[in-house]
Amino acid sequence: MVDYSWVPWFRELARNIASRDLEFLTKRAKEDVDWLGDQRLLQEDYVDPFSFFYALASPNTEFARRLRSAGDAFSVKQDLPKQRPVPSPTARNPLFRSKDHRDPDLFWRLFLGAVKDEPDVDRALFDEALRTRNNVKLTKLTNALFLVNPDYFLSAQTDAPGALDSVSAALLPTRSVPDNYEDYDTCRRELLDLFPGCKPYEVNTFLYMQQRTDLVKAKSKFFQVSTSVDGDDSDDYWEEFDKQNWVRTGTDNVGPNRKPFPLDEPRPGDIILVRRGVRNGRAIGVVEANDYSEGWSSDKRISVYWINKRHEELAEGKQTARDGFGKAGQDSQTFQAFATVDGYSNTLNWVVETFRRGDESGPQDKREPFASGTEEALNQILFGPPGTGKTYEAVSAALKICGRSRGDRKELFDELQKDGRVAFVTFHQSYAYEDFIEGIRPALDGQALHYELRDGIFKRFSRQAACDPENRYVLIIDEINRGNIAKIFGELITLIEPSKRKGREDAAEAKLPYSQDRFSVPANLYLIGTMNTADRGIALLDTALRRRFKFVERMPDATLLRKGVGGVNCQSLLRSINERIVELLDRDHQVGHTYLRDVHTLKELADAFRGQVVPLLQEYFYDDWEKLRRVLNDNGFIESRKGKIVPEEEVFEVLAADDERWQQPESYQAIYGGNSGNASGA
Repeated sequence: MVDYSWVPWFRELARNIASRDLEFLTKRAKEDVDWLGDQRLLQEDYVDPFSFFYALASPNTEFARRLRSAGDAFSVKQDLPKQRPVPSPTARNPLFRSKDHRDPDLFWRLFLGAVKDEPDVDRALFDEALRTRNNVKLTKLTNALFLVNPDYFLSAQTDAPGALDSVSAALLPTRSVPDNYEDYDTCRRELLDLFPGCKPYEVNTFLYMQQRTDLVKAKSKFFQVSTSVDGDDSDDYWEEFDKQNWVRTGTDNVGPNRKPFPLDEPRPGDIILVRRGVRNGRAIGVVEANDYSEGWSSDKRISVYWINKRHEELAEGKQTARDGFGKAGQDSQTFQAFATVDGYSNTLNWVVETFRRGDESGPQDKREPFASGTEEALNQILFGPPGTGKTYEAVSAALKICGRSRGDRKELFDELQKDGRVAFVTFHQSYAYEDFIEGIRPALDGQALHYELRDGIFKRFSRQAACDPENRYVLIIDEINRGNIAKIFGELITLIEPSKRKGREDAAEAKLPYSQDRFSVPANLYLIGTMNTADRGIALLDTALRRRFKFVERMPDATLLRKGVGGVNCQSLLRSINERIVELLDRDHQVGHTYLRDVHTLKELADAFRGQVVPLLQEYFYDDWEKLRRVLNDNGFIESRKGKIVPEEEVFEVLAADDERWQQPESYQAIYGGNSGNASGA
C-alpha cells in the first residue's frame, strides 16, 4: 500500500537538526547513529546535513535500525517510517563536499533555508553547491533537498527514473533539464500545477513509479467511487481516503441498477474518479494495489496514488452515476461530468493524451506497440526479480514489433529467427566488445593457427537491418546487466540513441577500431534487454545505459496463479512470501510467479518448492536461517538440531527430499496463515 510515513519523520528530524548547529550534528552523527559499518561519514572532519540525510536514506537491509538510532540521537517523536523514501538516493557516495572544499557553512546555510515551511533558498549557494564535487549534480542535490523538505521540493532524478527527466519532458515539452536553481524551481512549480492539491512527495512518488513501472498505460481503465461509503450522503469519508491513500466501499451489495460492484476489477495503473453525491468531485487517483481482487470484506481497500485532490462542484446539468462504485469509461456520464470541469480537465487530458490511455468503452490507442520513431520504442530493458517472465515478455514484444502477434507464439518466433529479423544473445562476464561488435579472433587452417577479423552479432545484425529498411528487426539481449556494458558497447553506446540513428536529422557514425569501417545504427533496429534485479540493481548500472533505455518493471503477479491446488491458495502463498522478503531484504529479491505458474497438483507444488523456491531463498539470505524461517513463517521446511561436534551450536537443515511434509497442504497454508483453497483449482 502507498505509504508516506517517512515524510513526517524526516521533516521532524530536519527541524530538530536545524534548531541546533553544525557541531551538534557532527557529534551526534558520529557518536550515536548506527551506520551499519559504513565509515565514510565518520572519517570526515565535520558532517554536513545533506551528506547526513543522503547517507541516512540510502538503501540498506537494516534501514529501520539505522533510522531508529538517528531518531534517538536527535529526539524524533514521530513513529518510525514503515517504508523508505521514494525515490531513495541512488549514488554510492553520500558525501557532498570534496576534500579541497573547506567551507563548512555552505551546505549548512543552504539546509537552513531549505528546511523552512516556505523555503528561502539562496540561489548562489545552490549553484555553488553543484560545483563542490564532481558527483554533486542536480540529481543528488535535489534528492537531498527532497529528503529535508518533501512538502516543498521535487527530486530531479535526471540520471535515473524520476520526476524531472523524461516524464517531465512529456508533460512539459518546452522545458529542458534544469541546471540551476531558477530553472529547477520553475520546472518544479509547473509540474506541481499539473497535480492540483497534491503534495510534492505525492507527485514525486507517482512520477517515479510511472517512469519505473510504466504504471499508467494504454489499457488502463477508469472507475468511479463515492466517499459516502455507507450509502448515506450525510457521511463523507474523504479525509480518511486522503490520509490513508486509499478508497473503499462500505458494502458488498449490488448497486441501484442491480449489477454487482466490479470491486475486483481495478488493476494497478487504472484511474479512479472520486466523488461525493452526484454533483461534487473530490479527487482523481491511480490504482497502486487492490485488496478486493480476491473478494469483498469490510477491511479491504484499493490503494491509490493521488494525482488531483481538488474539490469541485460539477458543471450545471452534469452529474455522476449513483452507484457507490462502478466503471467510468470515457463515454460515461461520470467521466464527462469530471472532464467538463476546469479543475479536472487538465489532469484528465494528460492522463488520456500524454500517457495515451483508453478504457473498455472509450477510444483505444490503435498504434502498434513500440511504434517506430519514438524514443521509448527503440531501446528498452525489462527488469525485475527472477521468475517474473521478463524473457517471455521480451519475445512477445519482439513479435508485436515485427507485426506477428497473432498465431502460435513459438512458431512465429522461430520463423522470425529463421528469416533473420530477430536475434537473441545472452551477456555474461566474459562477453566482450569483440564478440558484440568486431574483433580479431584465432582460427585454425588445418594445423596452422592464424588470426582473422570477425564481425560480432550487433554489427552483422545492424547491417542486415540497414539493407531491409521496410521491415523491423529486434535484437534481444538477455541478462544485459551481467556483462560490462561500457566495454561491450564501447563507443557505439551513443549510436543507439534514436536521434543518432541512421537517417535521422542528428544521425551519427563511428569508425570501428579494428576494421576502420564507418558504422551507424539503422532506425529499424530495436533493442530489448532483460535484467534480473536480484543480481544487480538499476542504481548500479552505467549512467549512459540508463539514459538511453526505457526501463519497464516486471514484478511478481500472484493473480496468474491458481487459488486451489490441493487445498493450497497459491496466490496467497506467493504474496505472503514476497511481503516478508520485501520487509526483511528488499523488493528486488522477491520470488517470481513463474516458479508456481505451472503448478496443478500438490506434488508439482512440492517439486517447485523443494527444487527451486527454497534454494532461491537460501541464496537470497546467504544461509541466514532465522530470516529464511521467518519468510516461510516457520512452517517446518527448515529444521534445527544441536550440533554433534559443538553441542551449544544450532545446526539448520532443509527437510529431506523424501519428507512427506513437502506434500502436505498444511505446510503451505502455514506460510500464509490460512487454509483457504479451491479444490477445483480455479
